[in-house]
Amino acid sequence: MKKVVYSRAPVRICDIGGWTDTWFYPRGAVFNIAVDLFNYIRVSQNNRDFVRISSENLEIDTEFDIKNIVYDGELDLLKAVIKTMRINRGIDVNVRSDVPPGCGTGTSASVAVALISALANFQGEYKGPTEIASIAHQIETDELKLESGVQDQYAAAYGGINFMEIDYPSVKITPINITKNRIYEYENQLMLVYFGSRSSSEMHEAVIEKFKQKDVKVIKAFDTIKNCALEMKNSSKLTMEEIGEILNTNWEAQKQLHPLMTNKTIENAEKIARNKGALGFKCNGAGGGGSATVLAKPEEIYSLKKEYTRNGYKLLPCKLNFEGAYSFML
Repeated sequence: MKKVVYSRAPVRICDIGGWTDTWFYPRGAVFNIAVDLFNYIRVSQNNRDFVRISSENLEIDTEFDIKNIVYDGELDLLKAVIKTMRINRGIDVNVRSDVPPGCGTGTSASVAVALISALANFQGEYKGPTEIASIAHQIETDELKLESGVQDQYAAAYGGINFMEIDYPSVKITPINITKNRIYEYENQLMLVYFGSRSSSEMHEAVIEKFKQKDVKVIKAFDTIKNCALEMKNSSKLTMEEIGEILNTNWEAQKQLHPLMTNKTIENAEKIARNKGALGFKCNGAGGGGSATVLAKPEEIYSLKKEYTRNGYKLLPCKLNFEGAYSFML
């Protein structure tokens, strides 16, 4: 009987403290929320020495010799996971995502985490969330030589609401335990507004360079962003209004890092939120596009959603996820 493994991993939103989970910032801090938007993996054995990968969202199929993995810009992250996990037999891998490309919610990290979880299961191994997250991060930075913070991999592996203390690349996670009432408040008032795909490589390079040059404006912004995450460590005791203020403070500081952090599409989305009395607004991930976390007033949820839709923005569901990466075999 053919062995088949299924897995999935969530993405994260509301990454307060994001940018401080990187190699160039000493001892960062991040607060984020995992949500029920998943990357799904299906792994099955085949009778060849080839690996075949199909991505439903990207409409890409690729096939390669398991003994000759070449990074050519086509699904390289998945190839790197297969190489790192030392797969020595032919497999078929299918990838599907709930999240549109370039969303800024840690999608690539979530895909890597889901595939590592699936392949470990496929090989009869157990890997806990810390090990999975660490492997996923090392693949991006060491194997593929990409710029990558560490928060996304840990959010995908663990799920839940987490405060992360970061001594790059080490991460100490403190889960934030909340009541059912607070879960309801988050799920009722949080909105995920999608702008469209974005590429942030130019912005990353410029921000890193300014930080290394000890640009006073950038250093101050980083410190503010970290302090916002530190405040969110006690978020279970804060009101939703106070959480909204922290979101706004983080976003204002984030905009000081680079002019490309915002644009007309983002500014219009922020203006809509402000006009509807939203409590907080912050772009997810590096910024510059992708999506934003909006914390609305409960009485304005319907009208705010209607206004975003009327202006051509896409709204994505954001129910909280407390499970993290999960895989099983059939």
